[in-house]
Amino acid sequence: MSTELVASESEATQIIDYLRGQAVSILSSVLTEPLTDFTVTSPGNFPYYYQNPSNLQFNANTYSWISSNLAAGATPVQLDASFINYYIEAISKVQYKLSSTDQIALNNAQTAATNQQVALLNLWKAIYTKLPPATATQQPIDIIMSTIATTWAQPATNLYAISQSKNLHALLNNTPASGQPVLPILANYLNALGSSVSLQNAVTMNAGYLTTVLGNVQSASGTNGGMLLDNSTTVYNPAYAVSTPLSQIINGLAATSNSIDLSMTVTRTSESELTVSINGETSFEIPVDDFLTVSVDASASYFSDSIATSSNSITVNMSFTGITLVNYGPVIFDLATGLNWYWMQPITEAIANGSSDVSGFVFSPEPGIDFSDVGPFGFTTGVAISNYPSIQITVTSESFQSIQTTIEQSVSVGVSFLGISLGGGSESTYSHNATSNSSASTVTITLDPPPSMIAGTNESSTGWILGVETSYPGATPNNFEIAAALGYPAYQLYEDNAGNTYCSSKKVKSHAVGAQFVKACIAAHPGTSCDGKPWLSNSQSGTVWP
Repeated sequence: MSTELVASESEATQIIDYLRGQAVSILSSVLTEPLTDFTVTSPGNFPYYYQNPSNLQFNANTYSWISSNLAAGATPVQLDASFINYYIEAISKVQYKLSSTDQIALNNAQTAATNQQVALLNLWKAIYTKLPPATATQQPIDIIMSTIATTWAQPATNLYAISQSKNLHALLNNTPASGQPVLPILANYLNALGSSVSLQNAVTMNAGYLTTVLGNVQSASGTNGGMLLDNSTTVYNPAYAVSTPLSQIINGLAATSNSIDLSMTVTRTSESELTVSINGETSFEIPVDDFLTVSVDASASYFSDSIATSSNSITVNMSFTGITLVNYGPVIFDLATGLNWYWMQPITEAIANGSSDVSGFVFSPEPGIDFSDVGPFGFTTGVAISNYPSIQITVTSESFQSIQTTIEQSVSVGVSFLGISLGGGSESTYSHNATSNSSASTVTITLDPPPSMIAGTNESSTGWILGVETSYPGATPNNFEIAAALGYPAYQLYEDNAGNTYCSSKKVKSHAVGAQFVKACIAAHPGTSCDGKPWLSNSQSGTVWP
C-alpha cells in the first residue's frame, strides 16, 4: 500500500473543494460519476471548444488535455502525461494463454488435425506465394485464420461461428475470389479440431484482436479509426470523442444566471501569507501570491503591496457563471470492424488472473504499472467548467482614495487566482473600475472578464475547472470509491502506516475538513503517516480522535 500522505497539504484545497461542492449541487442531475477536486497545472484550464471553426478538425489542445493521464498520488488530482503511452505499455504485455489442461487438449486436437493444417498452409502458400511470418504470439496458421475471420466476413466473425456455419459463402461474404478455394479446406481443418475448436477460437481470435488493437494505437491511421487534429493534415492519433455537443457547452456557459458565488474574508498575517475564510467558516493560511494577484501599470504586486496589508480589511467576492459539464473519453475498440483502440478487457482480466493457471489474458512480462487509484493508470472522463470569474474586492483602508485612483488611472489590470492567470494581452485583460464610500473609508474594485472569455467560440477558449470525473479502469473498488457515493456529512477515517484506523469524533462536511482531520491526527501521532486513501463512513470504527 502507498505510504504517501493523501490528505492534501495544498493551501488552496478548501477553495477548490468549495467550488467543487457547489458544482455538484448544480450538476447533480447530470453527473454520472462523483466530481473530484482538481488542481490546474501546466496544461491549463479546459479548452472546451473542441472543433476548430476554421477547418472543423478536432482541437489539438483539447485532445492533449483529455488524453492525459492523472499524476500518481496527487491530491487533488492533476494531469500528468499521456494516458495512451501507459495504455500501450500495458496492452503490449498482454497475451492470451490457455491453462495447462486446455493447452494439452488443444495440442492433442492439433496433432490429430495435422494433415488438414498442412493442406491449408500449402494451399495458402500456393495462392498467395508465401505464408505470413510468425510473431511472438501467433503462428502462420493463427494469423491466417484470424485474417479470414476478421476480413473475409462483414461483420467480422470467429472460428467457432465458421465451424458451425451451414453456408460458409454466406457467412464469409467478403472472401476475395482468390480465397474461394480456401473455404472447404478451412472447414476440413476446423472439423478435424472437433470439440477443441472453441479453444483454438479463443487463442486465435484474442491474439488477433490484441495485435489489431496494438497496431491501431501505435500506428493510428485513417483506415483504423485514427483521427486528425487541427495542427496537422497528415498525422493521425488514437481517437477520442467528446460526447457533449459543442452547442450544449456554449449554451451552458452562456447561461450566466447559473452561477457559483464565492465570498472570502482576507487578513494579512505575515509578510508572505494571508488568512482566508470562506463564507465566514474555518480559516486557512495561504501564500499571498498563491491566492490572488492584481497588477497595475505602476506595480506588478499591487494586491500584496497596497491592498492586502495588515492594516486593511478585505473581502473578495467572486462569481463563476455558466456551470457546465463536459464528458469525453477514448473511443472503444470495435471487435466487429477492427476500428479504434480502447479495449480494457484484456488488461483487467490480466490483472485479475495474475499468475493463476487459467485460460485467459495474462501479462507476460508484467508491465510494471500501478493500476490502483493512486497510480498513473487513470484519466478524466468529464469536467465541470464555468466562465472565468468576475471579482469584486472591497477594501476598508485609510488609503481607499489612493487605491481608487490607482485602479482608475491604470490602463490595464492583470489578475491571477490560485496561481492561474486570468488575463494577459489586450484581448483578454480584465476590465476594471473602482468606486468608493468616503463615510465608510472603503473602495470597491470590480474586475470582469472580457466578453471573449464568456462562452467564447474559438479554439483558444477555455473554461475554469470546478472539478472532474475520473476513471481508474484497472483499479478494484476500495473504501474511498465506495464512499464517494456516500457523500457528506460523514465520519472521516484513515489507516496509518502501522495498520491503525483512526476515525473523526464528529461527521465532517467536506473533503477539505476531512483532510484537515487527517493532517491534525497524524501530527498528534508522531512517526505515523497515512497509508492509502482516507474514506468515509456513516458509522464510527477504529480509534476515535480527538
